[in-house]
Amino acid sequence: MKTHHIGLGVLSWKAHETLKATLNSYRDSGLLELFEDKVIHFNDISDEDRAIAEDYGFRAVGGENKGIATGTENLVKAIESEHVLVVQNDNPLVESVEFADAHLGAALSLLENNKADLVRMRHRWQVGEGFADVVKYLKVHGLQECHPDFSALETLPPEVPLEDGFGKKLQRLLRPGRAHQMKGRGIFIEASPETLFPDVIRRDGDFLLVDSAVINFSDQCFMCAKRFYLDVLAAYVNANPSSRTLNNFQVPEICLNSPWWRKQHFQIAQGRGIFTHGRLDGSFRANHHAYDASMGD
Repeated sequence: MKTHHIGLGVLSWKAHETLKATLNSYRDSGLLELFEDKVIHFNDISDEDRAIAEDYGFRAVGGENKGIATGTENLVKAIESEHVLVVQNDNPLVESVEFADAHLGAALSLLENNKADLVRMRHRWQVGEGFADVVKYLKVHGLQECHPDFSALETLPPEVPLEDGFGKKLQRLLRPGRAHQMKGRGIFIEASPETLFPDVIRRDGDFLLVDSAVINFSDQCFMCAKRFYLDVLAAYVNANPSSRTLNNFQVPEICLNSPWWRKQHFQIAQGRGIFTHGRLDGSFRANHHAYDASMGD
């Protein structure tokens, strides 16, 4: 293993049980040894936050809570590496450190060689909580051949059939733009999405390169050049605030998933991925098992 020229940044707000479980998965596996810089940005930073960061070998930065958009931007600014891997406090590692080492190296090569603008690092199949892309895909496209590593067929809603049919064909006829946007979601269930949609998906080694016209931006686990995030993505968010907010704060996912994002034709890379999404405490969602009413303040 080697230290990659990548900075690891974690965005965190309260939820210390979740944060420590995530950081334990990094430290116990040896993942932290792969990065040249490690930073945690804490919204509403506290002495306990600083102590946790120090215990795991991270620099702690932060201040008043100003939401995900400002927090992510300030986190990226604080990282001293040219390329950044940004995760949140509920994104534990689910692959071996040996795989993560190779995966990070391959992802960095895509970025350095200008083959990809951004790499999604959330696991392609061990997605964890709050992931609806497969259901969205199957609402307008029929499953051609299930990828052998997709293991959640039995958990999909029965009202969303796998096979193609009249209803889906009608959706594609009446809403061709929407159907086109959903093509990228096929990478999470289809065995060969690059052969189904070669106009917007192509393969490069172990990664799929997907046109941003058909796949959304996700702030759950991404890797890119520091300047790309600050000068392009954060700059757009700051210049184009959305009327939809979270606790009255801007959210990159809401601002960026717009016609602008789709028209840029960014190359978004997705490989197997190395992180999942799981929260143990401090969820702001009322229907979540770890709901905490104070997190909605």
